[in-house]
Amino acid sequence: METTLSYCNAKAIKGEIKNCPKSLEEMISFSKFALGKNELLALASECTRRSEFLIRKIKKFDRQKVVACHEVYLPFAAYFCHSTSSTQIYAVDLVEPETRLPVSTVIAICHMDTSAWSANYVAFKILKFSPGEGEACHWMSNIDLAWIAVD
Repeated sequence: METTLSYCNAKAIKGEIKNCPKSLEEMISFSKFALGKNELLALASECTRRSEFLIRKIKKFDRQKVVACHEVYLPFAAYFCHSTSSTQIYAVDLVEPETRLPVSTVIAICHMDTSAWSANYVAFKILKFSPGEGEACHWMSNIDLAWIAVD
């Protein structure tokens, strides 16, 4: 719960809009506001139980603005939603390595501009670079949602 409160109460970084909605209605309302559109598409990763897979196809959504909502832990359902500048979103089709049969489709988000991020952010330790030196990409779990505007 402490981690959740730190996410929700922290000051937004440069170029970020954030909110911690406690209902689907609040999440949709925030996403409409952040994206400046009323018609939205929700994207979610399918659950995959395998740790090894091959990528069959990558679909890039031609959107610069994305709202990512990550489940957070409170005594009730809640999400941490945010939109940062220079974000790319992809749908990635995964296949079973031996049979090449489809496994699932997962959503990946790439933050192309990390210059405003804290130097202590865990991604920099993993990726071995500093703010602004590269982009940071991550998978969305099957309990996260990403929102994009429908053109």
